[in-house]
Amino acid sequence: MVNLSNPPPGSSIFASVSKLPFLDALTYVPKPFRYALYAGGLVVGGVSVLLYKYQDRMLYFPEIGGLGRSNSSNPRGYRSPEEHDLPFEDHLIPTGDGTKVHSWMLLRDKKSMHLDVVKHPTIIFFHGNAGNIGMRLPNAADMVHKLNVNVLLVEYRGFGESFDNIRNDGRPDEAGLKKDAEAALDFARSHPAVDSKRIFVFGRSLGGAVGFHLALHAERQAHGNPLAGLIVENTFTSIPDMVDAIMPAVAPLKSLVLRMKWDNAHVASNLQETPVLFVAGEHDELVPHKQMKALYDALNQNKKRKHGRRGPLTEMVIIPKGTHNDTWLRGGNLYWTKFKNFINQVNVPPSVAVSATCTDSELEGIKIQSGNSDAAAHSIPIVPGN
Repeated sequence: MVNLSNPPPGSSIFASVSKLPFLDALTYVPKPFRYALYAGGLVVGGVSVLLYKYQDRMLYFPEIGGLGRSNSSNPRGYRSPEEHDLPFEDHLIPTGDGTKVHSWMLLRDKKSMHLDVVKHPTIIFFHGNAGNIGMRLPNAADMVHKLNVNVLLVEYRGFGESFDNIRNDGRPDEAGLKKDAEAALDFARSHPAVDSKRIFVFGRSLGGAVGFHLALHAERQAHGNPLAGLIVENTFTSIPDMVDAIMPAVAPLKSLVLRMKWDNAHVASNLQETPVLFVAGEHDELVPHKQMKALYDALNQNKKRKHGRRGPLTEMVIIPKGTHNDTWLRGGNLYWTKFKNFINQVNVPPSVAVSATCTDSELEGIKIQSGNSDAAAHSIPIVPGN
């Protein structure tokens, strides 16, 4: 029993809490309702504790659908680029903190390894928050063939064949994924098949957040070598905003419990040189559609960024009926046409531009919102479906 005449150290905290007005008010609440409030508080408090402790595990899912973490455990067609008749290289990229990031470099043409051959553009592909890079092989194979590019598929630490044996007990986290992205860019720049000035980044969902970080990182490097372009698909403004959307009961406590931020809106407000294409599924069931619009607006309202014809390209396209993970399938040929045109418009010399630029008939009915013209004042367009 506590001797109140000689309170223990720290007891003044409890004395202060006991004087809070809302606690006095609770004494006038009928017991059944009071107990319900207590129970509700315990539930919210318990969820908050779990969110603080296990939030990384609630975002990153290296294993999905009862499958193992390794690419070899995937169904056929999702295990290796060999299944798609793609020339490729298998790499473990060191990040400098003891981690080795697994990647597949899918090559459009083996001849591009020679110094005297014009090199294709390269897209670094950052996947979403669940599963390994093998799950993205059909999508990446389409990129290689339809866009005439190399694709570097990057597997975050803790996913697939990547590992982290030093920090965070081998589990992925925000700081670690950012290091993985930076290492992947360094690797791509030094690869003999890659033109270092024609490196694009594609990110879907969480991958878009990784891509935003890498774009800002590239701009701020001492040698000033920004990405050729950034393409983000169905990406969120920030993790706190996603908590508001999917866990409203915990939202009031998010400033106390959230350690990860992935603040893409802040990054978009600071990107100065990187061209950006936003691709949004009209029926995204996970990320509220307004968040992609907010990212687009943040970039267009960025006072550090040049706008108009002298500024970097900024566009947004909406795919009808596209959901969080199948926008690339729903968009069909016009989805790829938008990619081709974006790559070709960001100051790429015509002699090495991506082939198969769309025809006038393919563009009929397409309206693109651009931050480089008066079209930016119009409503966001919708790309017609197939």
